[in-house]
Amino acid sequence: MKYPSTQVTTTTTTTTATANKNTFLYNQLLIPKFTIISLFFLFLFIITMAVIETEIKSKDSSNNNSFINSQGKVSSSGVAVLALIPSQTIIASSDLHRKKISSSTGTASMTPVSSLLHLVPSQSIHSSSSHQKDLGSHHVNRKGVGHAFSQSLVRKNSYALLMADLDDSDDATDQQDHHDDASLPTTSVDDQILVVDNIPTITYDNLQPPKKVARNSTIQRNHHPTTSQSKKKKLKKKKQKRNKPSFVNHGDIPDVYWRAIPMEHLRSHPLYVPLPHPDTIRRIHSLEQVRTFRQDSWQWDELHRGRCTTSQAAPALGFLEPHAAKVLGIPRSLQNGCMGAFERLRQPALRTLEDMNRILTTGGNGGDKKLHQVWRDMDESAVFYPFAAKYLPCVSLEEMCRRKKEARRYVRDMTSHMRIRMSWGNCQEATAILTALNYFARDDRTLKVKEVGMCGAGLNVNELVEKTTSLLVGASPDSVIEYSDGTLEVLEVKNHCPFVPSEWIKSSKKKPGKYRIRELPLQASVPAAYVPQLMMEMLCCGDNCRSAIMVRQTATSGAIILRIRRDDEWIKEMMYWLQRFTDNYVNKNEPPPHNFFWEGGEESKRYRSFVNRTKAISEEVELVEHVRNNDIQRMLGENGLCLPLFLDQIES
Repeated sequence: MKYPSTQVTTTTTTTTATANKNTFLYNQLLIPKFTIISLFFLFLFIITMAVIETEIKSKDSSNNNSFINSQGKVSSSGVAVLALIPSQTIIASSDLHRKKISSSTGTASMTPVSSLLHLVPSQSIHSSSSHQKDLGSHHVNRKGVGHAFSQSLVRKNSYALLMADLDDSDDATDQQDHHDDASLPTTSVDDQILVVDNIPTITYDNLQPPKKVARNSTIQRNHHPTTSQSKKKKLKKKKQKRNKPSFVNHGDIPDVYWRAIPMEHLRSHPLYVPLPHPDTIRRIHSLEQVRTFRQDSWQWDELHRGRCTTSQAAPALGFLEPHAAKVLGIPRSLQNGCMGAFERLRQPALRTLEDMNRILTTGGNGGDKKLHQVWRDMDESAVFYPFAAKYLPCVSLEEMCRRKKEARRYVRDMTSHMRIRMSWGNCQEATAILTALNYFARDDRTLKVKEVGMCGAGLNVNELVEKTTSLLVGASPDSVIEYSDGTLEVLEVKNHCPFVPSEWIKSSKKKPGKYRIRELPLQASVPAAYVPQLMMEMLCCGDNCRSAIMVRQTATSGAIILRIRRDDEWIKEMMYWLQRFTDNYVNKNEPPPHNFFWEGGEESKRYRSFVNRTKAISEEVELVEHVRNNDIQRMLGENGLCLPLFLDQIES
């Protein structure tokens, strides 16, 4: 076998001599042909294996830019130690390593990291926290140390610095870490390399102790930011699944008595002062004494005839007219106009004490006159009981089945969906009053919540009139809170009905049932339409009443307790416009036009200023407390009986 000559020259003598020389060497060595071929293939095999190994290592390092070193630890003193395993060492100067680092004596001389780590821009340091910084090649950032010491030094080639695993959930490991770290030498150098058990490691001094990592927590192991859009969407979906209601939110038979505590039971509460049974009242000695008639009596209804009470104040003030309602933010569903107030004030009213005694003290209400002993008073030793008294009754399955039959018949004969919403407010009223009682009794165990009827009949504005056409006012708070220092606050509760007709909700998913559960977030404000009601209640309860409490309660989202202050100037303006409504329209028997008081006339500017002031008062409200749903005292089911919002779920 002859190798081709590798050099071509123009001299024939030189070429011939070279060829003869190669032939001589080949013949002298006497190497067989098969030996040369074997060496060639062996050399080729070694090169191939080296290339494959290099590719495998490169692939592993690119898929794991940063990962956790199982030997990396953080001591209890706050010193984080990040270890480099041999397969992922960072290129360092071997001379400096031999000169500066020694583990034979048990101590270590320190060398700055910047002199040993040769990091190029493509091998920059990355942080998995939200505050990413390019740390360069001169210092290491300590601000990124968080609950899992999430910094990682990433190289895009085959070199990587392993992150420390800060899983403090294993107590035995923590104790061993503390024992090991106690033996480490201390130094004033900030960034140092330390040899522990012949393994070069990096220590960070003067670090704050990291927070403990929960067992089910995860550490980000790639270089992508944790706040990416895909992760946000996943977290949002998980949160939506978590916040899904655990109850059935659709059905045909709403339970308006759902876990409601009846008023006849609230009257026997240790901190509640009830009114006497109306049939026991044989005579009243003053006009103001008509407040002793309960709000569920026929006498209370009779006192409303011909009188401007809180339910008719907003319509008579023109707040439900289109222009004023738009300024006040009153929804269209409540813009019913003023004709109800116009017809009410045209009715004959009870004005004298003689007429009231002759008509109202005749009895005729019936019902049980005894109080039900259904409460157990909790003394101050019961520090863990969240309520002022323990409610003893529970609802049974038989009672729920009976209620289901009555509710099915009620829903079948119902002509308007609004009846469901009004019935919910009436049935849940005592439960909302109890929410306020339990909250304020925490700070004042001697306060009393008093039941009242229609107040204000004895006001000067009502006593001084003798004509049959003058304005009469009155107000019926849900209760009055009397504190131990003698101050008063009127209490008004609003129960937001959770039942909404399915036809009112536009949804692509059609679910069975005529009603759905929908509760909007509670706002820490008093709707402007309720400002006249609260101000008139404070007026009718006397000068000692300087504020009002409103409780807005839901079925599934808890309740909020609000406080609104008395504004005497606004009350004077209210009485002025109510008198104008009576003189201009009621006494003349002329129905008022649309947007009366707002359009035309010289006083429209004054009226618009009054409307704007009403809007401002509705926003100047104090948020007293947001009561969680579990902190509302309600009736429980017997023997753990589940009480659904829809009676469809009750199986007889």
